[in-house]
Amino acid sequence: MKNIYLTWLDNYDLEQFSKGPDNFGPLTAFLNSKEAVPINEIHILFNKKTKNIDHVNNFLKYIRHQYSGKKIINLYEFDLIDKDFVKIFSAATEVIKQIEKDSAGQKLNWHFQIGAGTAQMCAIWLVLAKSKYPAILIMTSFDKTIGKFKNKIHNPDINIDSDTFDYLSKLKQAGNFKEWANIPEYNLIIHKNIEMRKIINDVYLIAKYDVPVLILGETGTGKELFAKAIHKSSMRKGKPLLTLNCAAIHENTANATLFGWSKGAWTGSNGEGKGLFLEANGGTLFLDEIGDLSLETQTKLLRAIQEGEVQRVGDGKILKTDVRIISATNKDLRKLIIDGKFREDLFYRINVGTLKIPPLRERGTDASHISKHFIDNINNNNKKIFGEYIAKKLSKSALDFIDKYNWPGNIRELYNTIQRVCIWNSGETINDEDIKKLIAGSDTPPENKQTELTANNSINLEELTNEFRKKYILKALELTNRSITGAARLLGYKNYQTFSNEMKKLKIK
Repeated sequence: MKNIYLTWLDNYDLEQFSKGPDNFGPLTAFLNSKEAVPINEIHILFNKKTKNIDHVNNFLKYIRHQYSGKKIINLYEFDLIDKDFVKIFSAATEVIKQIEKDSAGQKLNWHFQIGAGTAQMCAIWLVLAKSKYPAILIMTSFDKTIGKFKNKIHNPDINIDSDTFDYLSKLKQAGNFKEWANIPEYNLIIHKNIEMRKIINDVYLIAKYDVPVLILGETGTGKELFAKAIHKSSMRKGKPLLTLNCAAIHENTANATLFGWSKGAWTGSNGEGKGLFLEANGGTLFLDEIGDLSLETQTKLLRAIQEGEVQRVGDGKILKTDVRIISATNKDLRKLIIDGKFREDLFYRINVGTLKIPPLRERGTDASHISKHFIDNINNNNKKIFGEYIAKKLSKSALDFIDKYNWPGNIRELYNTIQRVCIWNSGETINDEDIKKLIAGSDTPPENKQTELTANNSINLEELTNEFRKKYILKALELTNRSITGAARLLGYKNYQTFSNEMKKLKIK
């Protein structure tokens, strides 16, 4: 068996070497340590863009002179951008494969240095060590308290699935991973699934083209997150992004909401209104549930997209506008076209770029992966609201159930379920039975017995539902010291006004 050590050449090594050979950086410090004794081969990767590049040749000569009699030393030169994950990954795997080839089937014991190079270079060693190339991770750092370098073995308790490795290996759009990884809106799309990574890559690609995009997917799949990601990685990112839920506006006010209105356009109207097309001018307009727009509004929307102009309600004034349209729907627009409920010409206008977001049940283990993020956020939020809250954690049985359940409401249902479980579970650990009891519509709160509906036993569904909702609201108010805003947030209401109206309906004072 051969012990192989791989490291990037750190600028700190070169800087120290420029002061004299006796000044150590991470690499020279490691090579002079007892941990380096069993190493058979040293493989040093360096970037031509490294600072202090003038010292590279002399430094490498020094390394070879000092250690080549004891160990095999190989050098690899690359021309990289320090933050380019994909090219760094390619460089590291290229070296590893060459070592494997030269070793002709010998068993290799890998050692990766994570104390040298950029953060991105260190991250790639972690990916490799926790996926296809299990390795000992070594951190060499200067300890100021003792005035010398120390080596520490790192073994972080994480596992990186093979999909991640394969995705990086096969990625053809080399720049995309680096670029969208640095955009916060993309990081909000929590995922592990390889197909989701491909979709996100498509999102980044289509964002660059200033064309309408249609996002298809079931309710709760996070279509608005994708719309935000498209906007933030487009040429319009510095301009407004406005959202309209087409299912939530009344037909009588839809045109005014979209295209604006003049003073006195209708009885009781106050002043003028720009409308969303003018308010979003130069930016992006996200039309969620576009399949719910009336045919009349669809006709005016088509003109706005085709001609770049809108007709204001009231005086009919024509105004120019420049807006990118991103639409979303959970409906089958082609069926709506056949049924005469959606304009075919509008469909082809909004359907230049199409993205289909898979439901959560088709995303492998994404559900449990997302749940871990949710419970961390919920724990943090609840701790801010009241100090005595016990942070929750999901057991293995809970995570297994989460992955097996089909989540008809997708990510939105998953979040609300985790939120409910955190409210009702007084202990620290959440098990699968805790979740089963509190999936919306499947059961009543723990202290109630579910009433069975049979041919001979009728039930008052409204009464049962109201009782269920009332208990949750009372519990949320108790947990938040009767803070309406806090309770509304705990129960997933978009605003406290809606929550207040619900309290009035249920006669909660």
